[in-house]
Amino acid sequence: AIQAMRSMLPALRKKIAEIKDSFRLRQRLEMLLRYFEETLASHAEPDPTRRDVTFALFYFLKGYDRIPDSIPDIGLLDDALIVDHVLMGNRAALRLHWLKHGREWPDQV
Repeated sequence: AIQAMRSMLPALRKKIAEIKDSFRLRQRLEMLLRYFEETLASHAEPDPTRRDVTFALFYFLKGYDRIPDSIPDIGLLDDALIVDHVLMGNRAALRLHWLKHGREWPDQV
């Protein structure tokens, strides 16, 4: 799945950029995407954080949603819940990665 996601990065970037109704969801997806891209070069066995991040990005991109994205006001709710779950469940690893790259961890995450 990690290798398949690599070929889908342009489509993923485009879909994230198209989110207009939720700055918070867009910001969180951009964080997960950045983590994914920065860990791609690692030849180590994918760890649980990388697998979870890949799942969340696939879920958002592929559109096999429990709630179709096209439904006004609630279409991205399931995507947001998945992203929140991944961020909260992997908060320590993601924050450590952020700090190792000299970035400040956003307060609202």
